[in-house]
Amino acid sequence: MSSRTPRECVALAVDASADQDDRADAIHDLKMANECDELAELASRDELDDELRQQALRSLGTPQCDSMLRRLVENDSLDRSLQREAENLLGEMEDA
Repeated sequence: MSSRTPRECVALAVDASADQDDRADAIHDLKMANECDELAELASRDELDDELRQQALRSLGTPQCDSMLRRLVENDSLDRSLQREAENLLGEMEDA
């Protein structure tokens, strides 16, 4: 992970004035650090760009974050397209 804290990564990811690549890198840093709560928070943020929300959601598709992904699916806390993507991702993980 970079020298940024998880809180700094979330702040950068949601900063609409920041460079898109830097925002994506911040989400990647959260994935590498297994910061599942922060990734779930980003995936659930309506004001975040769809592309970044999808990246955060896909980043939850790891054994370390599978319980958080399952919680998102069960709570039905995502918009319809992300909800389907989360269900598919969880199904793929369970089939593996």
